[in-house]
Amino acid sequence: MSWLNHIQRDPVPWLLDPENPSARVLTLRHVFNRPEESLDAEYRAVLAWKPVQSFLRYADPVSFWGRAENPFFGAAAGTFGILYTLTQLGVPPHDIILDACEHLIARGRLADGRFAPDAVQPEIWLCYTGMALQLLNHFGFGDDPRVQSARFTLTQAILQQPQQLICPIAGGECAAGYVKALAGLESLPITERTSEDTQAIEQLASKLLRWPFNWERRDADWLRLRFIRYYETDLLELAHMLAHAGHTEHPRLREFTARLVALQDDEGRWHKTRAAALEMQTERIFQPSRWLTFEAVHTLMLTYGGNAYASRGTT
Repeated sequence: MSWLNHIQRDPVPWLLDPENPSARVLTLRHVFNRPEESLDAEYRAVLAWKPVQSFLRYADPVSFWGRAENPFFGAAAGTFGILYTLTQLGVPPHDIILDACEHLIARGRLADGRFAPDAVQPEIWLCYTGMALQLLNHFGFGDDPRVQSARFTLTQAILQQPQQLICPIAGGECAAGYVKALAGLESLPITERTSEDTQAIEQLASKLLRWPFNWERRDADWLRLRFIRYYETDLLELAHMLAHAGHTEHPRLREFTARLVALQDDEGRWHKTRAAALEMQTERIFQPSRWLTFEAVHTLMLTYGGNAYASRGTT
């Protein structure tokens, strides 16, 4: 059954509107499967876009978007948070961004390879390490030995030291942390993954597919979709990461996608229903979101197949 059978109306043409060059380039990359080398003009448009320029313009060459000694300072509005935001927007590498990534590796990474905002209480690390891997792979640092050591530390904790995955804030295991860790490991191309990476991805996916979500009460906030995300997550990111992991026939993923399908409007669009940690006025709350709609469309394509756009290659 094609993904279109789960959509009220095909929103892909709407996603290509140059009004939002970020959603457009993400759609061209992941829906149309356009090769990177063919997207130069689209990436230039993303870099020139006013919201992206506002981030780049206010970057300090020493402290970037926070404090020089602490890239996590400022949370979503700090150096780490802005780098994670730029990753979600599909922004290509740029001089000040690459310098900020080097700064994050130098100042945000613990001696054992984990990324954590507080060296005094480093137990809060799972989500941050996953997010760091995602953004550092996106900006081309995946083959850096320091980044590879972070990935190794994460995979070893997942496979051999589950006690290290306990989050003191959650008071135990944390589904949101697992989603971020899964996204970090999946951000490495399949051809570059080790057998340990693959095993860790499978183990995280299995944990999330078994997770006892209570959508009506405890986990109701997961049904409120958001963008830009920070360490928070939602049903859409959960389903998207599980679809990437290849569990497209699993009954739990089908359950998640059914809930996701129920959140679309009559135009086949998904709305932002939760304020973001770093609010961008490009898309208002309770209005259709091109970013969220792209992610939902891609999730359904990965799960149900039938992507005729991939064969077109261009628009």
